[in-house]
Amino acid sequence: MAVAGILLGGGRSERFDGDKLAATIDGVRVLDRACAHFLEAGLEPVVFCGAHVPADPRVLRAPRGARMLETLRHGIEAIGARPFAFAPADLAFLAPDVIRTLCATFEERGVRYLVPVHGGRGGHPAFARDAAAFLDPALEGGARGVWRRAGDELLRLPVETADILYDIDTRADLAAAGTAESRRARLVEKGDLSA
Repeated sequence: MAVAGILLGGGRSERFDGDKLAATIDGVRVLDRACAHFLEAGLEPVVFCGAHVPADPRVLRAPRGARMLETLRHGIEAIGARPFAFAPADLAFLAPDVIRTLCATFEERGVRYLVPVHGGRGGHPAFARDAAAFLDPALEGGARGVWRRAGDELLRLPVETADILYDIDTRADLAAAGTAESRRARLVEKGDLSA
């Protein structure tokens, strides 16, 4: 069974001072870059949970919730009972080859969950073999709550790229997005990564 992809667009872009998913990088909306990367990586189906309409008609749509966990649950409902990868839709630099490598490791190792890690920080896309833990009404802390409970069922996989951490939250994030080096420098500046 193919691994599905869920892109989460539940935020309100308050720190961006505008609509960050509609902002463009090289003429392409942040949202559409994220969708294209998931599709090119072979995730199937790809679902976007949010108010926007993705440019690619292959991307399914689901509503966004008031909170990120609720938004993820809408995505899970849309894909049915299958393994899935998920990420916020403002992570516009998750390269398809990185996603494919993570997906292959997830399938080969047979782990229940996989989270990519860079510089000691967990990033995206995260992978899950089933949705039960995310649908638990007693879950607190969203995905982090699932990871805390997972124990040996979670594989934290080190990766070389800091782009698994790079989301577009502010105009400064967008301005620094030109190269891998500038993105890394911005993560260090924000305190999201050690120098």
